[in-house]
Amino acid sequence: MWILVIEDEKRLSDVLRRGLESEGYTVDLAHDGRAGEDMARVNGYDAMIVDWRLPGRDGRAVIASLREDGIVTPAIMLTALDDVEHRVAGLNAGADDYLSKPFSFEELIARLRAVLRRPPLSAQDRNLSLGPLTMDTERRNVVVGETEIILRPKEFAVLEILLRQAGAVLSRSVLAERVWGSALYVSDNVIDVTISGLRQKLKSAGSGGIELETVRGVGYRLREIDPASA
Repeated sequence: MWILVIEDEKRLSDVLRRGLESEGYTVDLAHDGRAGEDMARVNGYDAMIVDWRLPGRDGRAVIASLREDGIVTPAIMLTALDDVEHRVAGLNAGADDYLSKPFSFEELIARLRAVLRRPPLSAQDRNLSLGPLTMDTERRNVVVGETEIILRPKEFAVLEILLRQAGAVLSRSVLAERVWGSALYVSDNVIDVTISGLRQKLKSAGSGGIELETVRGVGYRLREIDPASA
């Protein structure tokens, strides 16, 4: 197994490298965010261990950028920031797990093994469709008919959830939990604005045959409709 460690504290990164190698892993080190991101883009790592506070580019931005480009290498985020808000932000950026400093090496290894055990997405899981709308969740692209539309990360996440449960009405609280990590940190207005932007982009691409419907007092539903009625 090939692991990338992005950590600017050289003493800690050396300790991690030696410990991981003693467990049988092959380890590459990067000491700043931009270098680590470049390495993650060109090498097929099995997992990444990424510090939040990095020179060049912080770990949260590194992971978010990789996820936006369809790179799904499992990532564990390390940070001294242990409050709920930062944990939620790290996970929302695309981290698979979050470990607060100081931590035990045994716990890190246990968490690393856990993320490595998670099965990769199957082609069926990656490719979603409804009427003229198709989504590739790994490449993170959305096409309506023959028109590709560019979505913000939260718009993409909302659309993916609605597509996976097409026809079902999802409440704002469900969307808040699954997209923003907690209903405590996002207002209904933020969700409504995200839905409005997503709906406008779908409409501009000519999304006849599907409807992003507001179910008053309940939530939102993505459903297939007769194109003639669109």
